[in-house]
Amino acid sequence: MSIQHAFTNDDDEHRLPLNPPGTRKISHLDGPLACAIEHENEFAQVLELASTLYHGPPRTDPAQGLTELKAIAYLRRALDAAEAVILTDSIELVAQSTAEYAADTASTAPQGETEKQRDQRISAHYYGVDPASDQIITSSFVAEAAVALRETVEKTRAKLFTAKGLRYLCPETLNALSRGLITTKAAQELVKQTQDLTPEDIRRMEHSLLPVAKTASDASFSQRARRLHRKLDPVSAADRHESAKDGRCVTLWDEPDGMAALKLYAPAQDVYSIYNTVKAFAQQDVDPDDTRTQAQRHADILRDALLDGWPATGGTPLKPRVVVTIPAVEALVNPRRGLAELEGYGPIPMGVALTLAQEAPSMLRVLTDPWTGAAIDVGRKRYRPSVALKDLLLVRDRCCRFPGCRRTAQSCEVDHIEGWAQGGHTSGANSQLLCKRHQMFKHALGWQSISRPDGSVSWRTPHGLNYVSVPGGVENVSGFEHIHDRTPVLEVGLTDQVRRVLGWADPPDPPDPPDRPDQLAS
Repeated sequence: MSIQHAFTNDDDEHRLPLNPPGTRKISHLDGPLACAIEHENEFAQVLELASTLYHGPPRTDPAQGLTELKAIAYLRRALDAAEAVILTDSIELVAQSTAEYAADTASTAPQGETEKQRDQRISAHYYGVDPASDQIITSSFVAEAAVALRETVEKTRAKLFTAKGLRYLCPETLNALSRGLITTKAAQELVKQTQDLTPEDIRRMEHSLLPVAKTASDASFSQRARRLHRKLDPVSAADRHESAKDGRCVTLWDEPDGMAALKLYAPAQDVYSIYNTVKAFAQQDVDPDDTRTQAQRHADILRDALLDGWPATGGTPLKPRVVVTIPAVEALVNPRRGLAELEGYGPIPMGVALTLAQEAPSMLRVLTDPWTGAAIDVGRKRYRPSVALKDLLLVRDRCCRFPGCRRTAQSCEVDHIEGWAQGGHTSGANSQLLCKRHQMFKHALGWQSISRPDGSVSWRTPHGLNYVSVPGGVENVSGFEHIHDRTPVLEVGLTDQVRRVLGWADPPDPPDPPDRPDQLAS
């Protein structure tokens, strides 16, 4: 996979028949009057519903409460419609300003650019991306919008997909949603089913489905929309299947109580073959003393097949890697109720962690703050991070420090918060883990990060939003000034003796020459 593909591939389902950004009609391009009228239409219903609820009398019977609940449902739909318009207009403004900046600097660069702009241009070349491309603009804007909404990037990207469909392809659906006449789920389903259709067929779908959406349940409407899409879609079922195969993947999500789940999205014949194979093994040679349920046997057989190999085979050549952090104090005081940390998941029972540790080929000793659980800093005077510093960051950060990113520490690299060329040191206080994608955001797209005295990192988005990232290994935030507006009351230092105990007393190495964007010389 190329570097550029890793940064631009969002696995986006975006197949809406849209024009390129900058050519799509938005209100501000039609003048201030049109913009004011549209702004009024966006929020008039919101204001009216909110005012009715606010000025209404105290409820005295269930019927009044139900009426208020209905008004709240209408208000929520109107807000979703306004959010869709704001999302689409904002990203169009970003695309427009980026295009204007590129045009203005094309004739003056590199003489007319600032040092910061030059560094970003060089970084963009290093990462092989075009900051003015639709994909890069969308990726950066979605990350900013996720910060503003305090939602995941995936959820915000899905919202933007629906918003573009409503704004540019399904205006009647957007109008019905803003008036609260249809549910947000129905609007999302209609946009989803407009993919790959012509504008004429999209209008036909709206004409046929909107009257139904005003009264039908979301499940019933979804079935109708899918059936109509299949009738209108000019692509054959076989072609759709071949296209769908490109989206095959395995996804992971966390569940409570130390559990997690895997989902395999693949051709139906393959999935059913795997499932039937598991069932067949579960039905063979069942031990009468085996108290497991069929569901439990299915799960155990699949687990054993992936990790140990099918029966009568040599097992998998892959060696699964699991990283577990076990607080020594908790393990000694109360191992039954204590919690350890499983990399990429979170807290797991101490007993499970100790069982894993018994089979561990090696152990890493890490000194942590007993109050916050944060790994203690280790200073270095060279560019390339030492093994000790990398190990420290793995335990302290636990995942990418970019706002909202949950990529595991093993898929990240050590990044200087203050650039090496600007005088930043290679130390725990000036280092963070960033995945490759978000290194590109920081160095080429204008995202800024600043280390704070309390160990957190303050991020500033290209358009001025602020976000504070607390290290993933921190359990107690009582000493973090951005939450309590005070400085920490505890300071812990590392002596040479402690460093030797931890195995961090590495011999000094000569400085390495810079070879990455955050090392660019002034």
